[in-house]
Amino acid sequence: MAADDDAQRDLEQKALRNVRGLVDKIEADDRQGNQKQLVAVTVIVALVAVLAAGFLLGRSKEPDKASKPAIEIPPPTKPVTK
Repeated sequence: MAADDDAQRDLEQKALRNVRGLVDKIEADDRQGNQKQLVAVTVIVALVAVLAAGFLLGRSKEPDKASKPAIEIPPPTKPVTK
């Protein structure tokens, strides 16, 4: 009877170690997936920031039409005849 109990206990411990190993593997996979998501989000945010900065810098180089000085064209004069 004691041998059966020891064998049962050994099987239970082996099963618990297997379950713990699977849980550890799942947690490691989740961490790796989370890291990939974090890297992807960081890259996307950086890309958006670069594009926004480029847009703002490119836009500031173009002079605003309202701030351009007006060009005055004098009225035509009569030709001088001699």
